Amino acid sequence: MNVLRHTNDFITKKEKIMKRSSVGNNTKIIFETMICLLVLLSLTSTSSAKPSDYEMPSIIDRSVRYCFFLHNYYVETQGPNGACKYYDILQTFANSGFKVISEVRSGDIVPSEYAKKIVDQVKRLLDAGVPPEHITIAGHSKGGVIALCVASHLGNPKIGYIIMAGCEIKALESEYPDFTRLRGNFLSIYASSDSIASSCDDIFSKTIIGGSNKEIKLESDKGHKLFFQPEDIWVEPVMAWLKEKN
Repeated sequence: MNVLRHTNDFITKKEKIMKRSSVGNNTKIIFETMICLLVLLSLTSTSSAKPSDYEMPSIIDRSVRYCFFLHNYYVETQGPNGACKYYDILQTFANSGFKVISEVRSGDIVPSEYAKKIVDQVKRLLDAGVPPEHITIAGHSKGGVIALCVASHLGNPKIGYIIMAGCEIKALESEYPDFTRLRGNFLSIYASSDSIASSCDDIFSKTIIGGSNKEIKLESDKGHKLFFQPEDIWVEPVMAWLKEKN
């Protein structure tokens, strides 16, 4: 959502209100101004969701679509309230109809080890009768590496995976799983200017048939930080792919 655009709309409306003040009706002016302020505050405030809102549910609804989101190394070391708008990203997926499951990792997390936790949670959903087509694991950067590890463990060709700038990361090359074990429906998406991550083509070429893969290269100068906050340039194609998958 473009906050600047809504801010300008608010200013324009306020100016119109001020012009009407010359003819009286102060009560109406005050009321309209308060409404505009409330709308503006709702648009500019960060997500009010709590970490508990994104925990693994104790009661599993088989009709719900589930999305696991795995954040990047930045959030792992700097926390969720810095330059990377972690909770805004979670809310974006939630607004699209998903039950989002995510937690803030901390410390020096080993992708293959952390992936086991996600694998256990996914298996709980599957055991409860959730169709694998209704489960998606998305991850940015290091989170994308974890998502690939999850795929190698689960081996389910019907589960979806969104790898957001998570391939060919030199600093994590020893952390990648055995690509021949990958199964699932994969979407790789990254920025053309990314100097940290790049295409997943090489990874996909090593997978054994079982699922599908698609890659989108976005023309953007934001590099690896493109996915630090929800932006239409990546949100729209991701949501379109999810809709197509489901």
